[in-house]
Amino acid sequence: MTIALLGDPDDLAIAYLSWLADRRGLEWLLLPEATLGVDWNFSFDEAPGHCELRSGSRSLALSALSGIFVRLSPEPPLPPGLALEGLAHTVFTHERREGLYHLLQSVPCPVVNRPSGGRANASKPLQMAELRAAGFTVPRWVVTNSLEMANAFAAGCPRGVIYKATSGLRSRVRLMDDDLRRRLDEGTSPTVLQEYIPGRDVRVHTVGDRAFATEMVSGGFESITRYRPAAVDRALANRCCDTARAEGLLLAGFDFRVTPDAEWYCLEMNPVPSFLPYEMCSGEPIGEAVLDLFSHGCHKPAPREGHHGYETRPPHALDQTAARS
Repeated sequence: MTIALLGDPDDLAIAYLSWLADRRGLEWLLLPEATLGVDWNFSFDEAPGHCELRSGSRSLALSALSGIFVRLSPEPPLPPGLALEGLAHTVFTHERREGLYHLLQSVPCPVVNRPSGGRANASKPLQMAELRAAGFTVPRWVVTNSLEMANAFAAGCPRGVIYKATSGLRSRVRLMDDDLRRRLDEGTSPTVLQEYIPGRDVRVHTVGDRAFATEMVSGGFESITRYRPAAVDRALANRCCDTARAEGLLLAGFDFRVTPDAEWYCLEMNPVPSFLPYEMCSGEPIGEAVLDLFSHGCHKPAPREGHHGYETRPPHALDQTAARS
């Protein structure tokens, strides 16, 4: 079994997966984006059996890969020693990343995750609409750049209103304030306003047909965020796995706010979740579950003490999911 770790070699998740693979005695290849075309390359041919990955002096048929784990940098790096600026830099990095996207879309093995997966994340309004259609409880929201409409929406939300960017870019989520009102009055771009939901923060990671819930607890000395395993209703876990699968995601992170009345509000679904802090602090074997996908469900780790994650379907379904990817 050979797996590939593609993208940013400084990403901690890639380093962690390589360590887990070593513990299992699995062979792995590191494929840094920056050295594509320098230290490694790939080729496709319409003829069967002529799709190859070449790393150093080694040549490997792409059909021989058991899986690819992907962590691309938000800012594509240039190869060592290459200096480009302006349009040349933009065109080079764009064309090279498009080549990577083609590779990730074309390989027959499981990919965590393919670039086509979770596209709705690029539009928060679209994603929230899709989450509601999938059966999740979603806080009330509106997209507007009208101060009058924003004030009217806020008046109907006695618990308060938060606002965030409409795109999938990382943004700071804040309570509606005078700064937002001023920018709306000046004609800012459309903004997502969402009803504030008080309660506990819980992240549910899905890996194939397995779900792992982790509660985030903030506060205390120096306001350090702590993570601990949490229980999640089986039906809700199934819904998370089904939704991730429908979005083409083998790994996904669902963010929930859980009210004191135990109502679970889904805030968003992350197609590139940073699972490492959750695993390191809670002990939930998310990384091991990723390797299980690549090995078609073999060598499943025993649940660690205090672990509430479980498979949401029989073990053979995990094999079928991996084979379909």
